[in-house]
Amino acid sequence: MRKVFTFFLAALVALVTLSAAGPARADTPDPANWPKPRFLSYNVCGAAGQCGIYQNSATAWSNTMISAIDNWDADLIMLQEVCYGQWTTLRAALQNRTSGSPYDSIWGASLASTNGCKKWGSDLRYGLVILAKGGAGTINNSYREVTYLPNPSGGEARILLCGRASVTGRLVRACDTHIDYVGSDPQQQVAAVAAKTRGYTEPVVLGGDFNLEPQDARLNPIYDHSGGTGVFQEVDENDTSYFTAGCAGLDRCRSGEPTETVTPDCQGSGSVTHTAKIDYIFVSAAFFTTVRGDAAACTVGMSDHHLLRGAAAWVS
Repeated sequence: MRKVFTFFLAALVALVTLSAAGPARADTPDPANWPKPRFLSYNVCGAAGQCGIYQNSATAWSNTMISAIDNWDADLIMLQEVCYGQWTTLRAALQNRTSGSPYDSIWGASLASTNGCKKWGSDLRYGLVILAKGGAGTINNSYREVTYLPNPSGGEARILLCGRASVTGRLVRACDTHIDYVGSDPQQQVAAVAAKTRGYTEPVVLGGDFNLEPQDARLNPIYDHSGGTGVFQEVDENDTSYFTAGCAGLDRCRSGEPTETVTPDCQGSGSVTHTAKIDYIFVSAAFFTTVRGDAAACTVGMSDHHLLRGAAAWVS
């Protein structure tokens, strides 16, 4: 499924731009052989203390993001841990450009203010962003929804952001979330996300940082297989290179390439002590087939997560 090629120019630029500062990976996909539509999900670590502004420049951060978007030819992008100033910087660069595809976007604030966003400007709001390829109106703001998720721990508020967008000519519900990891929060928040997204009649693309590994039973309401009771498949579930022992003999499994690296957290030097897949792109099993996924190598200084690339084909 994943092969090592000398890529055409766009793929080479993508590899250099978003992966050069991190360790090389042998499984970088050949974009020419992957289906459409294409998706990205990325926890951009906008407010956390360990993550500064890439190269101390909002423009450098935005340009790096745009290179990743363009070189993957992404149709939908779901971002987490986004400061308001990050979004407006990216929005200004993408929404009306003529040198490449424009992107429409929506924003949802989970926190009205956090000091970690001061480095991005005076507006300290913090939350989630969805971008869709196309000009203004590609995402129908009449259908924009921000759903606050259960918060039994009383900690940081978590939300589900959804919008209705045109993706390769079809209407899709694009959703984005960031699940907490404390106490019973993950179980209750995942259940709420599953219930909300199950109610949409359009195809759903759900990206996010779930802070849970694929085989965790708390993700059962999302997955449509392997003990799951949900309606989604995940883009990286058929990469046998990352199958665990329990996946033997299967053609898809609740598994995938790691998207989190603890020490050095994609932020600098140090020995790796833990890796895990906690970032996901889920797509409606009834509407999509031929899923593909790949986690990019870290660009040091961009985030403490790996960028997750995904793709799928329409069923018909």
